[in-house]
Amino acid sequence: MNRQNLFADSPWDVDNDENGLLHRIFWRPDGARMGASLWELKPGAPGMRWHMHYGAEELFFVLSGRPVFRTAEGEEELAPGDFVFCPEGRAGLHAYSNPHDEPARVLAVSWGTFPDVVAYPEHDYAWVATRDPDLPADPTDPGIIQRFDFRMG
Repeated sequence: MNRQNLFADSPWDVDNDENGLLHRIFWRPDGARMGASLWELKPGAPGMRWHMHYGAEELFFVLSGRPVFRTAEGEEELAPGDFVFCPEGRAGLHAYSNPHDEPARVLAVSWGTFPDVVAYPEHDYAWVATRDPDLPADPTDPGIIQRFDFRMG
């Protein structure tokens, strides 16, 4: 058993000042299809780009704050205890932001494997990866991460 604590004061794996996002990735065994990570959206965070996965499904649980969740159907402010499911593909287009003065925390649980293709339709690009691009490469297997043009039509 590899015990981890969601509320532990552990360091963040990713701190993206541009988007106002902090990201902590929880350990999972090699080859596992399920994983979890914790996102914190700083006050006023523009958040992540609107995107969809071809290779993963995601379930998001709001732990604190009032993040704004955007889908193809529009935007909705969420509250602690709310959760949303994002299926694979176009039906799962999503993004978070935090226009408020307090941080918001969201637990993400995903199911999928690599390779994963993530498309950003508003920015006309996608990437394919054989490993998590947010984590440092393993020197014995750096994986393949490739960006390419993508347009929804």
